[in-house]
Order: sequence, then C-alpha cells, then structure tokens
Amino acid sequence: MFEKQLNAAAPWAKTAAFFAALAVLMVLSPMQWTSGEGIPITLQSLLVVLLPAILGWKSGTLAVVIYLIAGGFGAPVFAYGTFGWERFTGSTGGFLLAFPLAAMLSGWAMEMRMRSTMLIPTLILFAGQLLILAMGLLWQRAIVPIEESVLDTLLRLGPGLLIKTALGSLVLVLLSRLTAFFTNRTRQNHTAPE
Repeated sequence: MFEKQLNAAAPWAKTAAFFAALAVLMVLSPMQWTSGEGIPITLQSLLVVLLPAILGWKSGTLAVVIYLIAGGFGAPVFAYGTFGWERFTGSTGGFLLAFPLAAMLSGWAMEMRMRSTMLIPTLILFAGQLLILAMGLLWQRAIVPIEESVLDTLLRLGPGLLIKTALGSLVLVLLSRLTAFFTNRTRQNHTAPE
C-alpha cells in the first residue's frame, strides 16, 4: 500500500522501514491479551498480514520469513513468547506455515487494489487472518482431536479477529494520512517561491 512512497523516498527509507517493521513483528507478536470470555488474543496474525500490506508483498513476506526463522532458532517471538522448530510440527504448525502464504497474498492483493477506499484493505486484512486461522485449525485438528466444531471455534475466535482487523485498518488510515500530509508538505516546500 505504501511501497510506491517508500521507493520514491530516500534510499535508506525502505531499508529503515523494513527493519522497523521486522522489529515491530518480533516485539509485538508474543504479547497476549485476554477477552472478557477468556479468549486469548495476540497481534501475530494481524502483523503478518499488515506488514506486507504496508511494505509490499516482497519485503513484507521476507520480513515474515525472517521472523519465522528467528523463532525457529530460539528467539521468543511466537505467540506467548514461544520458540523453536518443534512449533512448526506441533499443533500450532499450521498457523506458522500459513504465515508466508497469507503475507504474500495480502501484500499482493493490497498492491493490486485500484480504489483508495479503506473497505478493500480492511477486507484484505480480514481475509489474510482468516486464511491463517483456517489453515491453522485444519492442521491442529489433524494432530489433536478437538470436540468443538470448526464453526463453533470460528464463532469463538471471531470477535478477536474483528478487533484485530479494525486495529489494522486504523493503522492503515493513520499511515495514509501521515503519508498524504508529508507528501503535500514536501510538494509545498518544492513549489514555494523563493
């Protein structure tokens, strides 16, 4: 969504944005909140689809892959501060393995969108997180027998998914407004009479 602006900025800006995004992913992903119903909510799935939406699908997907490798090698960056390669083969493996696919698809979809309304980016963020949830639940249910139906699980996790989507949309709106402000300010400085 902001890849064109990053490419048009100073050469260091894209690199700085990439490392800032990677740092945000690694610092905020392990954090957990609990809803009133006792359902844990993490920012992990939102960040995995939000960063490619901001950086573009190539840089965003690369950040997600580096994040997964860091977690595999022992950095406590996965949900709840977990880490290790066994996370990829255990009951959470489907979620982690879905991250690069969701990152790539959400970043690509964001680049392909034609309109500047916020409805499409919001739907892209929601769809990317839903893809992660679906792949993760399918993997998890293949490994661990769970009595709760998939629909009941989706209904239980749905409010958290909607909250994260709204938060991601708010971030995109704020970044869009900041980008527009600084772009207009730069144009005014270049066109002002001396």
